This record gives sequence, structure tokens and C-alpha cells, in this order.
Amino acid sequence: MTRVRSVAKSSNRRLKKLFDWRTWHWMSSAVCLVGMLLFAVTGITLNHASQIEAAPTTHAKEAVLPSALLTQLNAAAEQTALPRSFQSWYQSHTGTALPALQQVQWSEYELYVALPRAGGDGWFSIALDSGEFYQEITDRGWVSYLNDLHKGRNTGFAWRMFIDVFSVACIVFSLTGLWLLYKHSRGRKSTWPLVAAGFVLPVLVLMVPVHAKADEVEITIPRLNVAEYHPPYIAVWLANSKQQRVADIAVWYDVNMADKEGEKWLKDLRLWWRRSGRSLSMPVDGVTGATRRPGTAKIDLTPWRNEFKALPAGEYTLFVEAARELGGREVLKLPVTLPITAPVTVIAEGKSELATTILTMEP
Repeated sequence: MTRVRSVAKSSNRRLKKLFDWRTWHWMSSAVCLVGMLLFAVTGITLNHASQIEAAPTTHAKEAVLPSALLTQLNAAAEQTALPRSFQSWYQSHTGTALPALQQVQWSEYELYVALPRAGGDGWFSIALDSGEFYQEITDRGWVSYLNDLHKGRNTGFAWRMFIDVFSVACIVFSLTGLWLLYKHSRGRKSTWPLVAAGFVLPVLVLMVPVHAKADEVEITIPRLNVAEYHPPYIAVWLANSKQQRVADIAVWYDVNMADKEGEKWLKDLRLWWRRSGRSLSMPVDGVTGATRRPGTAKIDLTPWRNEFKALPAGEYTLFVEAARELGGREVLKLPVTLPITAPVTVIAEGKSELATTILTMEP
């Protein structure tokens, strides 16, 4: 009988401990510890993203598909899954398997596949007439990778599940902490004023008016120490979620060359040329202009405000592509959601032909 009572008391103690607020508080704090540190640190890095230097590395690959494979690819047009023969070719030419996280988009002239990834981005395109394959994979470093973990951007199913579990643990931690504050607040007069301050201060900060800059794109062209320097050709355009061009913003090229010779090299802006350039008759009023020397150049987006407002609501990307004679080529992508409902600032850091590019928009 004594043993039965002892077992019963032990079970009661375990049950009491299981439903004790303090137990749940320390258990949830243990689960949250590493995640909370990660989100706290990346909150700072995200808030100061424009002040933290990054050195992204971009790896580009070019090839030409065999004619037989190109025929198979054209036969699979508009399908979301790429043929296995192409997947094998891709692995043999890039050294990596085609990622599971991919976004396949077909157009009349090309296949475009986005390869989103945390801490960087990637994409490749295939000209459906010539079979030209071009791929860029960009790694923006550990800070960018951790920032993407914070945002849950391109992190996969497992990380999204972790964020859900972590969020539930944070809720438990906060509620049990509030209950413990209530339990131990007697004799501690500062408890509830501090709790109220934690709620009121963020509200007051949000009420402070924010004055955004005018709608503009600020492009910085770096100074390069090379023997022979030519200002880069630059194209800026807006694309929808299917990577289809919806608005040409600017095209800077050598407009002063005799017999429109400068237009000949616009094809070096390969992505823009496939999306838009080859269908345009140059020059275009309000879009084309002369090349810029190294430094910062700004593009006023005010003339496009009404055009942007008329676009269907959704995700868009502002592309900035640069190509330089006797130099390299670089593409920056600045994502934006339209219509603009709050002031937006998007920053992209270039590695070679472009430096910091800033998109600023307001409602």
C-alpha cells in the first residue's frame, strides 16, 4: 500500500510539474534560445542592410544545346517539368543537378528558369531558336544567407516548418512570461509600467511620419582600373512574375556613333535584348539616352507612376543590366510589389560592372 501511495504521489508531482507555468516557460525558452538569437541578430543586419558591405560572387556558364535536345525542349513547351534528357545535359554541363526549387517560364523566344536560393539567386535562359544556354548563379555571402533565413525566403519546406514551431514556442514563452510577471508583480511597482511601455513605444514610433524620397532608381557605376575603359551600356526595365517585360525604363548606349553604329552593340545586353530590345525601334523617346561615366546616376520614375498603377497587382522585378565593351556583363534584380501601399526601398549590390543600385518608391 505504501508503495502504491508513493507511486501515486510521484505521478501527481510529475503531472503538477507538467502543467506548471514555470516548466513551460523554461522549456519554451530552451527551444527558442538559438532561434531568438538568430532572429535578433538578423533583425539588426536587415535593418542596416545598406550599410553592411557584401561581396557577392557570380558564376556564369554558357553553352549551346545539341539540336536533338533543343527539338525535345521545344516539344515540351509550356510544361512545368523539364525533360529528363535536358536534366541530364544540365548536370553534365554545370556539375550540379537541376535544383528541385525552380520556376519554369516559357515565352515565344526563350525558356527562362529561375533558381531561387537562400543567400543568393540563380537563373538560366535558353534561346528556343538557337539553343544558346546562359546561366548565372550568385552567392551573396553568409549575411545575406542568414537574412534570408530570417525572412523565410527560398528556404524550403523544412525551414518553414521550423519557423512555425519556433513561432509557437515564442508564443508560449511570451504568455507564460506574462503569467509569471502577474504572479510575481506584487511589491514590484515597475512591472506593469514597463510592460505598458513595451507596447506603447513601438506604437508611438510607428506614428512618426515617414517622408520617402521621390520615386527613383539610383544606379552607381564603379570606377574600374583597366587599361581601356568604355562606359557600359545599361538597360533598366520592369518585368512581371513571369519575367515578361511590362515597361522599359531606360536604355543608355552610345547614341552619337555614326550610322547608328551604337545600336549594333545593344545585343550585348542579352537579357534585355531577348525580353524587349529586339522588338524595339531605336531610339525611344523618354527611354534611350547616352552612356554615363562612373559615378551615381538617377532615373526619375514619376513619368511611369500612372503606368505602374494600371498594372495588375502582384510581384514585379526591376532589372538593371550592364554590359561593357572589353569588359563584363552584370544583371541586378530588385523585387517590388505593385501597387505600392507603403514607402519602399530596395537595394541591390553589384560585383563588377554595377555597384549599389537603389529603388525608392512611395504610394
